[in-house]
Amino acid sequence: MTFLKVLLMLVEIISGVLLVGVILLQKSKDEGLGLAFGAGVGETLFGSRAGNVLTKITIGLGIVFMANTLLIGYILSGGSSSGSVTDSLPAQAAPVQRPAGGMALPASPEPLPPPGAAPVAQPAAPVEVPQAPVAPIPIPAPSPAPAAP
Repeated sequence: MTFLKVLLMLVEIISGVLLVGVILLQKSKDEGLGLAFGAGVGETLFGSRAGNVLTKITIGLGIVFMANTLLIGYILSGGSSSGSVTDSLPAQAAPVQRPAGGMALPASPEPLPPPGAAPVAQPAAPVEVPQAPVAPIPIPAPSPAPAAP
C-alpha cells in the first residue's frame, strides 16, 4: 500500500508540474508568458494547430490531476467516506455569550450548572475598589504674548 501511495504522489507532482508548463506554453491574446519560452516554440513543435494540441493536452492533464487527487484522498482517508471531519473533534465548551454592548463576559472559574438545575448559593466575597486621588491638577498661567517689533 505504501508503494501505491508513493506512486500516486509522484503522478500528482508530475501531472501538476506538466499542467502548469502546458498552460504557460499556450498562446494567449498578448502571447503571455509564452514569449519567455521562445515566442513560438509551441507552433514549431506542434505545427500550425498548436492551440488545439495544447488545449487537448491541458484537458487530459487536468482530468488525470483531478482523478488522481480524488483517489489519493480516498486512499488516505482509509476508504471510509462516511461521517464528517467535525465528528472527530473534541467537545467544545459553551460559546461565550456577549451582552448588548458587544464586550465579552468574563469566563467563569467553575463550570456552569446544567440547564434546569437549582442555583447554588455562593457566599459573596467583599470587593475592594481603590479610590482615585482627588488632588487638583495645577494649570500653568498663560505666558505673555511676545512684543511686536
